[in-house]
Amino acid sequence: MLPTATPLALESLGWSSFQDLAVAYAEDLLETTLVVFGKARDLGSDGQESLFTVGTEASGRPVVQAKHTSRFEPLTASGFAGELEKLPGLAAQGFGAYLLITNHQISGDTAATLAKQALAAGFATFEIHGRDQLERRIRGSATLRAMVPRLYGIGDLSQILEGRLIDQTEVLLAAAKPDLERFVATDAYRASVRALTDEGVIVLLGAPAAGKSTIAKALSVAAIDTFGATPLMLPSLERLEQHWNPREPARLYWVDDLFGATQARPMAIDDFNRLTPILNAALAQGCRFVFTSRTYIWRSVRAQLKLSATPQLDRAIVEIKVEDYSPRDRAQILYNHVKQGDQSPAWRKRFKQWAPRVAEHPQFSPEVARRFGLAAFAGHLDPTLHAIDTFVSNPGKYLEEVIGGLPSAAQAALALILMSGGAVPISATRDELNALVCEAYGVSPTEVVREMKALEDAFTTRGVEDEEPVWRFRHPTIGEAVATVAAGSPALLDVYLKGASVRRILEEAVCAGVEIEGAIIEIGASRYDALITRLQAGPFLESRLLRWFLIAKATPEFRRRYFGQPVAFDHPLIRFDWDTRAQVLAMLAALKDDDLLEPDCLERTRKRIRDGILQNGVADYLSGWSRTLVGPTEFDELVEAAVELLRNGASDYLDYWTPTGDERRENSPHDAFRGLTDFVERLEEVIDPELAAELLETIKEQINERAESIQSELDEEDSWHRQEEEYYRTQNPASSGRQTAPPRAPRAGFADQNPASTADIFSDIDD
Repeated sequence: MLPTATPLALESLGWSSFQDLAVAYAEDLLETTLVVFGKARDLGSDGQESLFTVGTEASGRPVVQAKHTSRFEPLTASGFAGELEKLPGLAAQGFGAYLLITNHQISGDTAATLAKQALAAGFATFEIHGRDQLERRIRGSATLRAMVPRLYGIGDLSQILEGRLIDQTEVLLAAAKPDLERFVATDAYRASVRALTDEGVIVLLGAPAAGKSTIAKALSVAAIDTFGATPLMLPSLERLEQHWNPREPARLYWVDDLFGATQARPMAIDDFNRLTPILNAALAQGCRFVFTSRTYIWRSVRAQLKLSATPQLDRAIVEIKVEDYSPRDRAQILYNHVKQGDQSPAWRKRFKQWAPRVAEHPQFSPEVARRFGLAAFAGHLDPTLHAIDTFVSNPGKYLEEVIGGLPSAAQAALALILMSGGAVPISATRDELNALVCEAYGVSPTEVVREMKALEDAFTTRGVEDEEPVWRFRHPTIGEAVATVAAGSPALLDVYLKGASVRRILEEAVCAGVEIEGAIIEIGASRYDALITRLQAGPFLESRLLRWFLIAKATPEFRRRYFGQPVAFDHPLIRFDWDTRAQVLAMLAALKDDDLLEPDCLERTRKRIRDGILQNGVADYLSGWSRTLVGPTEFDELVEAAVELLRNGASDYLDYWTPTGDERRENSPHDAFRGLTDFVERLEEVIDPELAAELLETIKEQINERAESIQSELDEEDSWHRQEEEYYRTQNPASSGRQTAPPRAPRAGFADQNPASTADIFSDIDD
């Protein structure tokens, strides 16, 4: 619940946002859906109900009127005179009940006067819900607050938590308040609310700057209130192992850029597949998850994810397409950012005439709207049609120009964040990397610290990482622009290669000539040796990340320089593990194409592939990389042999996947054979689809028989254990007490709401 001690600044909402609130308030109060009309054609009402859901036919349908004031003042009868003139016309249309919702304070005399005139106009009932009633219902209804998340931006958010959250959450709320003051509940947000309620998990997809993180932030804050869930911001899904606590079911885990910020991270893919059992257990317990990812990254990794083990994810994907936002939502987003920003009234007055065209622009995005509202980005922009169109059409290029025009110390501050992997400890003012950056820009550490503070809110924001306060980029696109500016300078590129962490370089950079979507920093052949020296200097880097760079981001020349000679089978980068098998095969295929495999290594690899297809039934060995390694002819022969084995009972495959010992109880018997099912499903890519479907049905029947047999064995063992426990219980009555898990609380839910229609949003943007 919102704190009762802190007044809600309803005056700051603006009339359009207040109309959204009034509609949500009325729908929550009347438990029905309203049809909403625009300001210019509302005939005296801001919403009216389409069905007989409240009252009786004799009293007619209710009509809802929203009246907002930007000043803290009472409502008078004279101030409502214009609306009173429209009452007879509304009554003549069959409306019998009138509900006035306003943030004005209401006196008893005013309420009585207005009610008398409404009844005289032909209404059967008349009610006024003023500021006090609004505040009481807002504070008492989590559903209402969740559907109008801007309410969280006008109260003291820290009191929602009642002191229960950890440091990361406090930082989340501190950073969330400005965003929530400007937040607009779009169709994408409402779809996200439903997914989080129904599935317990939401995957927000979208282009850069589409507003994914802002929606995630709004969901996280609303979940505190609606579900009583403590939100935890995790830097990666890998940290779920550390922070998931089965004794703390009321938690929401939020991971931004789940599979990488600008490029796909193979380690994140591996982590997701490895942590699927924990994710499912947490979901079953009642935890909730909010994930975000750029659409192109999600599409590049989706085929590698074990989504069949977590079917909720497929049902909980919401793709944010700004081009699909309603005209009203786009206009409201722009209005909120400019109205709440720091541009001068004179600038806003000149901008006002172009605002509708900005909102309608094909390249419009919430991040572009945010930049329009800040003088640091658009303060020097002459608000003419050409200049504004250029700003919206190519925000990245304009941002690079803005960064290039900043003082040297400010550019150094942004470069320091970039080269530190996106997060600089606030206390790190004199470390080696800082010294390198300062030398490159010709500034002092003190100047960098001063500019870092000056850049806050516009370019940077504060956060927490490993319990240490840090500076981060305010938005990922700012980091991309800084990287582009840095990559254009040979001197800065050398600083980057020398000062940035090896892990960060491998995640962000590519060899020149290799095309990876989202890659910005390119490394030319003249700098190969410098990077290879760092890679081989140690300590030993995580194999998965280095392999991914060598496979997908390196040129053949880079690989030749890195390895120096053909690779033997015992090389650490080509060791087969259960979770990196596919990546190792890709590595070996690339090395074979480069003539960098020893003959013995190639032959032993081919044997592993043969065994994987003919004895083990492992899906990874049916890949195109395997075809490259064994050759097309032998690969096709192996596939034909596998088909015959499946037709003839598949006993070897079933034996390989049958769990033994304690493994039988780690998962359900059916889950133990998931790998074999994947193998048969993968066959569809290399044989006739109808034949693959036939084999899949056959193997599923055989798996069911084997799984039922295993379950029978487990049930029999359990029966013996129960008999043994009963014997000891009767012999030792004092020890018979048993603890049971507490019942799971029912999941709270968000209500649905229809968005309001287009309105004259910008009428007071320059006030």
